[in-house]
Amino acid sequence: MEETLENLENRYFILQMQDHWDSSDYRYAEELREKINKLKERKIN
Repeated sequence: MEETLENLENRYFILQMQDHWDSSDYRYAEELREKINKLKERKIN
């Protein structure tokens, strides 16, 4: 299943709303940011 930009941004937003993050949350946030940026670059080009 292909992840959509909206889906990734929603998951990133929900993650940001968490009160406490552990190390896995920081890794997951970085992974989501990378995927979001790649999709945005594809849309621009």
